[in-house]
Amino acid sequence: MAWANIPLLALIGRRGGANPAHLIAEIGVVLVLLAGVHAVETRTSKAVLTSLALVSCSGLLVHLTNGLIESHFHFFVVIPLISLYRDWRPLVVGLVFVVAHHSVVGAISPADVFNHPAALAHPIRWAIVHGAYVLALTAVIIIYWRFSESLEGALAREETLRRGAEAEKLTMETERLEHLVRSKDEFVASVSHELRTPLAAVLGFAQILRDGEVDLSPEERNELTSTIAREAYDLAGIVEDLLVAARAEIDSVHISRVVMDVGANCAQVLEVLPDSDRLRVTVSQPTERVRAIGDPVRLRQIIRNLISNAIRYGGDDVTVEYENRDGRAHLWVRDNGEAIPPSAHERIFLPYVSAHDAGSRPSSVGLGLTVSRQLAEMMGGRLTYAHDGRWSVFQLELSAFKSIENVDEPADQRVGVDA
Repeated sequence: MAWANIPLLALIGRRGGANPAHLIAEIGVVLVLLAGVHAVETRTSKAVLTSLALVSCSGLLVHLTNGLIESHFHFFVVIPLISLYRDWRPLVVGLVFVVAHHSVVGAISPADVFNHPAALAHPIRWAIVHGAYVLALTAVIIIYWRFSESLEGALAREETLRRGAEAEKLTMETERLEHLVRSKDEFVASVSHELRTPLAAVLGFAQILRDGEVDLSPEERNELTSTIAREAYDLAGIVEDLLVAARAEIDSVHISRVVMDVGANCAQVLEVLPDSDRLRVTVSQPTERVRAIGDPVRLRQIIRNLISNAIRYGGDDVTVEYENRDGRAHLWVRDNGEAIPPSAHERIFLPYVSAHDAGSRPSSVGLGLTVSRQLAEMMGGRLTYAHDGRWSVFQLELSAFKSIENVDEPADQRVGVDA
């Protein structure tokens, strides 16, 4: 594909009035990289040089079109193509090139990267917007790699069992593999849906602010900016759940142990909710301060998932309550929605499982409750579901903080305080 870009770049450069010597020098860089592909022997070296050639073509296309916004989509096509190598080294090379091109070149000569006033005025901000899209795309690629590798490993095991295992065991393994394939397809569809919604809002509103064709009041501009920030927060939450789920499988999730103020962390989660969602949530303030031992970042992730789950699937009323009880810190998220059947009380904490019918649209990724329970257990607590006849209740229980002396931890660790 890189070779096919050479005549296209030459044609665009000449039509754009580029200096012939300058154009030959720039295209010559790509030709040198492609020549190097044939000179090296290892697959990794070939992949890295080819990736550099492809992203260099993207950079030249943006440069030769004076930062035309449509030219940037060449990067978004090239990155998935590079991912087909299924090797992190050429993928990292491509990502570093995109970040360096948009930030460094964009800061030095914005007109070579962007062609609209908003980006020319704030090149770093727009470099971050483009980088966020590429990083989100990369997250999906990495997760897809993992599922593809799992599927290939499972298929290899199936072949081994087919040759020597008993018929009954072979049948069971085949059914398991079929379920894995279905889960993979459902996962890809769910991730695509979940990421596309906030990305569409971010890109759509960003284009409105970029074009400047609509006369917007300061209040309207602030609303668009707030919406972009909110959708980016949702996107970050989805990606964080995906990353925690992947890291949990290889036991690489880091959990800190500090003193946390449960109420303060709950308030931080509520602050970033859309107004329409925040109005549905009622917080019951306890008479005493509730502090627990754990990781404040992971605590906020759990609270965010529980509230989002209640808003998405529960009733109109959602309440959050927390207090010290029996020497433990408790937090409850309740909603007056339809009860989950008793047979599904534990199944909802399994990956990619939902107790709610999503209808014709793709369901959620199905990792929020799974990740939340895993994080609760890693902090020495637990997360359960029950229905009290009126309310669906998710209960989070953590070790309560009483004094530094009561914290059982290795001598080389220190307990901090999270306000």
